[in-house]
Amino acid sequence: MKLQVLHVSKQFDERVAALSDVSFSVGEGEFVSVIGPSGAGKTTLIRILNGSEPCDGGEVLLSGQHLESARGRKKAEIQKGVGTIYQDFALVENVSVLQNVLNAALPDMAFLPAVLGLFGRARRETAAALLARVGLADKLEEPVKNLSGGQKQRVAIARALMRRPEILLADEPVASLDPVTGRQILTLLRDLQQKDGLTIVMNSHNLALSKEFSDRLIGLNRGRLVYDGPVGEASAEVIDTIYAAAEEAQV
Repeated sequence: MKLQVLHVSKQFDERVAALSDVSFSVGEGEFVSVIGPSGAGKTTLIRILNGSEPCDGGEVLLSGQHLESARGRKKAEIQKGVGTIYQDFALVENVSVLQNVLNAALPDMAFLPAVLGLFGRARRETAAALLARVGLADKLEEPVKNLSGGQKQRVAIARALMRRPEILLADEPVASLDPVTGRQILTLLRDLQQKDGLTIVMNSHNLALSKEFSDRLIGLNRGRLVYDGPVGEASAEVIDTIYAAAEEAQV
């Protein structure tokens, strides 16, 4: 699935644009990190890409289909191609690991089976296989509240994969994890990218990890795109450009 962002803008405050005329594309199977200082518009961009936040101008295309202008079932069908994981995991703490992953199937189920939790054998087998893939085969019935942060993020990844997305959006996926666990999670994401051809777009405050795990960097500053290129071409001068304007604004 190819992602195209065309002249996207978003305004929350009359004085400051969260995003301003942002355009870029992501090819199938790429691992792209969106970097920039706090308030650069990274999380707003992720929310627009998964359709949870409308933009004020511009368009998002997924394999040529217009996400922003789609409505109803058409929009839901396009959104199925996009999975999202979050810094705070967004899991239901008091239910099991398996149940959290199965919950991803609810939008595709009829009303009565969804209400009764009748997921069926095939969905349960798929969820269990995904949990095994992320290293949690022995935690299926464990309540999520009993897990470590790294294990919770693995559950969140399995849940996102449950709907077979072609693009995985990761909003600061390791920011709340210790360095060792964070590296394990990014290694898992890169494995999914390389072995399954999954496209990954990740927001990150950690420049070193972004450069290590990504194919490409997109730099945002004050809502504007200031860099889009390979990791190897992101020189010290380029990084200064991405972050310097924010430092000047704080003076």
